[in-house]
Amino acid sequence: AAAGLEGGGDFGLGRSKEDEETWCNLWMLCIKSFCRIAHDDRYAIVAETAFRCLERALLCCDVRVPVPAAWRDCYDQILFPIVSSRFKSAAAQGQRGGAQETACLQTLLLLCKSFRNNLHLLIRLPDLHMLWLRLLGLLEAFKHRIRAANRDATSTAIVEVLKEMLQVLRDDPMFKRQNMGALTSTVLDAFCPDLREELMPANDDRPPHRPAA
Repeated sequence: AAAGLEGGGDFGLGRSKEDEETWCNLWMLCIKSFCRIAHDDRYAIVAETAFRCLERALLCCDVRVPVPAAWRDCYDQILFPIVSSRFKSAAAQGQRGGAQETACLQTLLLLCKSFRNNLHLLIRLPDLHMLWLRLLGLLEAFKHRIRAANRDATSTAIVEVLKEMLQVLRDDPMFKRQNMGALTSTVLDAFCPDLREELMPANDDRPPHRPAA
């Protein structure tokens, strides 16, 4: 299925709106299937394969989905809910720090990389601030991993990707218009204060100093 997706989304060569919608629906169905199998204990034997398929569907440059709303729906309707519910399930079962939580963290890294790769599309969405805050909220749920004295490799990679996204977003007019800077700074303080201090120091929002006439 993942192989069938590659190259299938080459929009612009006379494709109709119906073709575009069909392709996006197929792609989202694959994402949903891969993500569910990768996080379902009943399919443990193929979970790793499903995760690799999910990685290709989200990150492979040959899978072209240049529709901002399709990415928003992918995150909002599939990835955010599945990662969140599986993380809560692991916590409820006393498996904090276990294999299930680690699998959620790995999927969250894929989500962050995908979000970063598609910022040029997502920035057009009028509800970008809601999507961004939901991502930050999900990251905050893993603060015990991100704030750990010795971060594991996946958590470290997530922080690096988050840093790259912030470097792009903080100077974008849309980011400033939607007051996302102040909200982001507040949430970052909860799970990654060192990054907040590096990229969004407290005096960033002050008006520029003007010498007296």
